Amino acid sequence: MSVPRRRRAAIVALLVLLAGAPLLALAPAVPGAVRVAGVSLLWWYSALVAPVLATGIAIACLVRDRE
Repeated sequence: MSVPRRRRAAIVALLVLLAGAPLLALAPAVPGAVRVAGVSLLWWYSALVAPVLATGIAIACLVRDRE
């Protein structure tokens, strides 16, 4: 895959991660209010899952750009 295509794919993936929190909060039946280990799913996604995935995507994109 070419560098511009890889960057475009990384940007799309990051935007999808960014859109996940409002979708969890505003979706019908409010799935973001479901509790996991005493904390809402929206909190887990916003504070842990999305930042970790975004960091991994950014690092992978930067490392592959150097090759």
